[in-house]
Amino acid sequence: MRLAFLIDPPDSLNAKKDSSVALMRAAAREGDEIFILEKSGIIAEPGGLSLVVRRAEVSESDSEWLAASEAEKFSSGFFGAALLRLDPPLNSAFLHATLALDFSDAPVFNNPRGLREMNEKLSILNFPALIPPTLATANPEAIAAFHRRHGGAVLKPLDGMGGRGIYISPPGDRNLRGILDSLGNGGREALMAQAYLPEARAGDKRVFVIGGRPAEWMLARVPREDDHRGNLAAGGRAEARPLGAAERKIAEAVGPLLEKNGIVFAGLDVIGDKLTEINITCPTGLREVRDQTGRDLAAEVLAEIRKRAGD
Repeated sequence: MRLAFLIDPPDSLNAKKDSSVALMRAAAREGDEIFILEKSGIIAEPGGLSLVVRRAEVSESDSEWLAASEAEKFSSGFFGAALLRLDPPLNSAFLHATLALDFSDAPVFNNPRGLREMNEKLSILNFPALIPPTLATANPEAIAAFHRRHGGAVLKPLDGMGGRGIYISPPGDRNLRGILDSLGNGGREALMAQAYLPEARAGDKRVFVIGGRPAEWMLARVPREDDHRGNLAAGGRAEARPLGAAERKIAEAVGPLLEKNGIVFAGLDVIGDKLTEINITCPTGLREVRDQTGRDLAAEVLAEIRKRAGD
């Protein structure tokens, strides 16, 4: 199968950890043809969508994992499927890429329209019984009141990733107004506030959902002693664990919404027994699960994509 991987610049990817690399390696093991696509290679014209790509050879070496050819231009229909794997922020460049990909003759996973419809932070509001107390607003007074009501709060931007811009603000925090002014751009941008969950010290859990169904392994991400963030990009320690009953319940509840929006691969963030985020743009953690358990979730994601692409 010919697969176009829409990714950030390859030299920005850490092959030891990056799930896009894990997916490309799984495709290579299956004998698929792999093509690298960047945002600048998407060309929308009245006659249809074209993609400027580079043929790629992907190895298991983490130091020299990619060899790519010179750029070539193909109609989007040349490919069996495209995998949209761009990191946040979900800025105008990301939005415009998804809008152009709506014209693709090849199926795109995750679905571009679904990525626009399901904000990774706000979409948890569809599941009020499964989430901690949560508020999303650009109104600093509303966030300050939430902060007082819940004895502090976790504050985060709506379009971030990797733990960037996340603050834990304790009760009586005299820095609260400064954090809100900085994160919220002076009240012009919405933020999310969530009640702090003490279980976060034991690690938040990445629960993988493939084709609307939970995978049997999840990844606990345990914070360093000097940090509150468990994100791997922030230095958290990864521990693969069998899926638990609470996490399965959450994944099974979220699965139908993912299916409705064409989200084939998602990573749910769970702290204790509460859902905190639904990651759908570029979920990570596949490499760590394979290294620790031998379970190749990347191959399972690709199997689901092949089934839906009719391969």
